[in-house]
Amino acid sequence: MADHEDETLEALAYGISRVYTLLVDVCAELPIPIGLPTEKHIPADAAIPAIQRVADLAKDQPMGETQEAQLFTGCIHLLAAIDLYALCATRYIETRAEGCGANLVCAEEALKGLAVWLVIQSAD
Repeated sequence: MADHEDETLEALAYGISRVYTLLVDVCAELPIPIGLPTEKHIPADAAIPAIQRVADLAKDQPMGETQEAQLFTGCIHLLAAIDLYALCATRYIETRAEGCGANLVCAEEALKGLAVWLVIQSAD
C-alpha cells in the first residue's frame, strides 16, 4: 500500500508543479503582468503567499469578469490542492488525495481557459 501512496503523492506533486508553471505563464501575459517565483524547487512558504497575492489582484486586472473569475478560480483551487497535498503527506487518506487531484483539474481548466483568452487578445 505504501508504494501506491508514494506514487500518488509523486503524481500529485508533479501536478501541483505543472499547474503552478501554468499560473506563472498566465500571470506573465496578463494585461498588467504579475511576476511569481520561478526557482526550480519553490518552497511552499514562498509559493503560497505569491498565489494568494495573485488571487487578491485578480479583480484589479483590466479584463472581463469571466477572465477575473478564471484567474481567481485557478489560484484558489491550486491553493486547496497544495493544502490537501500537505495533509496527505502527513497522514495519507485516499479521499484527500482525490480531492487534491480534483482541485488540480479545476485549477488547470480555469487557467487554460484564461490562457486561451490571453492568446486571442494578443493576436488582436
